[in-house]
Amino acid sequence: MMSTVFATLGILVLCGIVYRRIPGVPDPLIVRRVIGSIVLNVFVPLLTFGVVSTTPLSSDLWSVPLVSITSVVLGFAMSWVVFARLLRSRLATETIGALIIASTWCNAMYLGLPITTAIVGYHVGHVPILYDYLGMTPLLFILGTVVAVEYGRRGEKHTLRAGLMQALQMPPTIAVGLGVLMNVAQIPIAPFILDVCASAGKTVAPLMLFSIGLALHFPRLSTLPILAPVALIRCILVPIAVYPFIGAVSSSHDVARAVVLESAMPTMMLTMVFAERYGLDESALAQAILVTTLVSVATLPFVAQWPF
Repeated sequence: MMSTVFATLGILVLCGIVYRRIPGVPDPLIVRRVIGSIVLNVFVPLLTFGVVSTTPLSSDLWSVPLVSITSVVLGFAMSWVVFARLLRSRLATETIGALIIASTWCNAMYLGLPITTAIVGYHVGHVPILYDYLGMTPLLFILGTVVAVEYGRRGEKHTLRAGLMQALQMPPTIAVGLGVLMNVAQIPIAPFILDVCASAGKTVAPLMLFSIGLALHFPRLSTLPILAPVALIRCILVPIAVYPFIGAVSSSHDVARAVVLESAMPTMMLTMVFAERYGLDESALAQAILVTTLVSVATLPFVAQWPF
């Protein structure tokens, strides 16, 4: 079962890798950005609204984001000690910032959604949404921006309020709010609207996985020693650290399994936007995304078996 799930997901990623080799196709970087923009601004909001507005409200609404925030805090603390203290003399400032961000923020939607729904079931489809858009992404725009400004070559003025406003204005975040409002107020939603949301949702996972394939490039062997701590923190240490906490706050065993899988996901692809904007080491971050993604192929099946 597990091998079949990962083989299916892997083939979709492989399609993106193969696409880059086809002569005469549009630039894969442009294709990836277009796909990312469409998914983020159209399909994910529709999926999010459809799931959140129809899923029975429970403690998941606060417990899943709480675990997400805890994982960010733990990942940031571990990576700051390793890269900003222990390895500070060996790394450029912009590389330190890139590796801290790579260790802290995970691919909760692009990889987390298809994996958790494939392994645990579509009934936990709300978990990646709550984990990302009520925990992971808002902190990326707040704490992540602070890190990027501190360590980047192109420091820009930033306030916590500006970062919070950016996060709140994202279409998926707005969709979460609307979905919760409709759910709490028990406002009926026309069946055809839910059908549209369901149809959009079916396109999200394949497009996300294809986009990951477009972005993957083999890392340079010389960089592997500094990327190893990123993979260790992101894929192993953070899920181990939050594991005892997850069972205590989750509403069911399936939700707990989905949440622990989310905590073990590889580096978030959206972090590349921050590297480009603030002058972090884009090469180191891109290679961290690849290495953690490859490592997660081995670690996620193991994490999926943890008992609750």
